[in-house]
Amino acid sequence: MIDIYTDGACSGNPGPGGWGVLVRAGKAETELCGGEPATTNNRMELLAVIEALQSFTESVEARVFTDSQYVQKGISEWIHSWKQRGWKTAGKEPVKNEDLWRRLDALASKHTVEWRWVRGHNGHPENERADALARAGLEQARRTGRSVDSPVHDPFKESSSSVDSPPILDIRHATVYRGDTCVFSDFSFALREGEHAAILGPNGAGKSTLLKLLSGEVHAMPKDETRITLFGEKRWNVWDVRKQIGIVSHDLQRDYLICAEGLNVILSGFYASNDTYEYQEFSKTQMTRAYEVMQELRIVALSGRRFGHLSTGEQRRFLLGRALVHDPPVLVLDEPTSGLDLKACFQYLDLLRAQIVKGKTVLLVTHHLHEIPPEIDRVIFLKEGKILVDGFKSTLLRSDQVSRLFDSKITLVQANGWYQALPG
Repeated sequence: MIDIYTDGACSGNPGPGGWGVLVRAGKAETELCGGEPATTNNRMELLAVIEALQSFTESVEARVFTDSQYVQKGISEWIHSWKQRGWKTAGKEPVKNEDLWRRLDALASKHTVEWRWVRGHNGHPENERADALARAGLEQARRTGRSVDSPVHDPFKESSSSVDSPPILDIRHATVYRGDTCVFSDFSFALREGEHAAILGPNGAGKSTLLKLLSGEVHAMPKDETRITLFGEKRWNVWDVRKQIGIVSHDLQRDYLICAEGLNVILSGFYASNDTYEYQEFSKTQMTRAYEVMQELRIVALSGRRFGHLSTGEQRRFLLGRALVHDPPVLVLDEPTSGLDLKACFQYLDLLRAQIVKGKTVLLVTHHLHEIPPEIDRVIFLKEGKILVDGFKSTLLRSDQVSRLFDSKITLVQANGWYQALPG
């Protein structure tokens, strides 16, 4: 039995509107949302159910939960009389939203559906999530001024061929061990070109293992169902990948040689080494590129200082520069502002946002909500080696959702596209 939770929203009624859907099949969840620039609340309530049912390619048994009596009574009771009267009301007036009712009637006939009404805005968790999705669709329609149908990423499905951008990273059904500990079991995750995502989770969630899987430091068990591709390749050269994915991790900062001079930290990115060595040669083009990166990150004056004598924030900038020397299309950052004071934190986040503006795909791995810049719209909740949910930031970054992720009572505040977590 599949449970479907739907909701619609409209600002002005008529006005810009949105619809939201949460589909739950066992432990798997899928979220959908969309919107229209000029519509009504009832149309959005209907469209939410329509979008949910037409997402299934085969007949299913489902329970549909809606807070709209218009939808629940309409499809369960009123529609039979409307059809008998040629889609007319008892007063012989045309049925409003006939086009959507016809679509819903045709879809419902293909499935076995129970129609259930729930009271809206009454603390029902799934209804609240559907409402948040609907509001996200509304805001997209308001912002773009056109109809939108935005798929939310679903870790339980294979990557859709309808998505235009190719996958940079595609992990399917991976099992990964660290020593005797199984960190990931049947783990799937995909990241596409031009997409910005944040993986959020508590300590021990598996974030560090995912980074090591990307860098080639750990490997998945060789199973028939396991598939891992980078830039569309099943087999790849680790050194080539490091030119395409710039990774800045805590392990790298902790282990980097403290005697290395700043310029050499940047240059070491060409060889993915820890400091530079006599046998390594650097061309004029590479030296020029190193100085360009230091100029961009505003650290040229520190080029002669040893790594161990730099502040935490300065070290972080040099390691970012090390990752940028190849001008990789993808940046992966591990808790980028951890240990920085407020000024250094804000400066580093400005540098990160500048890279997003330049067109780089960014994957942020963290447990700090304040590190997630406004440009990142996709959030993945990772806990105990499993993806709990994967969707829009506006939907998932809510006090109740984050409290469940961290097993602690948390209140979120939002300002200017940024989020912060407060206790209680």
